Amino acid sequence: MNTVKIDKYFRGMIAHRGLSGIETENTINAFVAAANRSYFGIECDVHVSRDGKLIVTHDDTLLRLGMLNIYIPSYRYDEIRRFTLLDRKTGHLSDNLIIPLLQEYLSICKVYQKHAMIELKGNLSLEDVDNVVDTVVRFHDLEQTSFLSFNEKYLVHLRKNHTEQSIYYLTSLLDDHVFDLCEKNRFNLDVEHQALTEAAVKRLHLVGLKVCVYTVNDKDQAEKLIKMGVDYITTDILE
Repeated sequence: MNTVKIDKYFRGMIAHRGLSGIETENTINAFVAAANRSYFGIECDVHVSRDGKLIVTHDDTLLRLGMLNIYIPSYRYDEIRRFTLLDRKTGHLSDNLIIPLLQEYLSICKVYQKHAMIELKGNLSLEDVDNVVDTVVRFHDLEQTSFLSFNEKYLVHLRKNHTEQSIYYLTSLLDDHVFDLCEKNRFNLDVEHQALTEAAVKRLHLVGLKVCVYTVNDKDQAEKLIKMGVDYITTDILE
C-alpha cells in the first residue's frame, strides 16, 4: 500500500498522526513513514501521563488501538510503555508499537526537517502546555512548529506568552465566534473541510491568517480545496 498522489502542485500536505493511512497512528513507524515522503508537516496529539510525561496519543484510552479498557493518563509512562498497540497492517498487537514521548516525535521532525503540528488534547494543564513549548525548544524549533487545539484557553495562554508563534484554532464549524476569536488573537484556522467556504478562506487571508482543513482523504475533494486557496490539508493517505 502507498499514498495517493494528488494532481495539483501543492506543498502544504500534513500527515495526520503521521502516515496513519498506512502505519498505526501516532507511532514512531507512522512518523518515520511520513518523514520519508514529501509532506510539509507531521501532525501529532499530546496528552500527559500520571507522572507528567508528555506522550503522543489521540485517545485517552487504549480501547481502539490497544484492546484494553484503561485510562491512559492514570498510568506512569514506564507503565504505558509496556502496553502494545495494534499494527494497522496486520491487525495484531505488536511489541514494536508503543505510545511514544513527545520528544521522540520532535526528534524525527527535526532530523527530517518537517514542520511539527502539535494538537494539545483536553487533559492538559496550562503548566503542561508550557512544558510542551519547552520540549519543542529542546528537541525541535518553535519557528518550525504550530500548536493547535479545540481548547481556547490553551491557545489564548500560548498567544499571551508567545506573541509570534504559529497557532491554529481547531473547529468543526464556522460562525461569528470563530472568526472573532481568530481575528482578535491572530489564530490561524484549522477547520473540518466540509464546513469551509471560499468566502471564509478569503476573509482570513485578508487579515493575514492561514487556513488548514482536516481530515481529507479524497483526491478530488483535496484538489477542490486547493482551488479554494487553502494553505494546508491534513490527510491520512494523500500526498
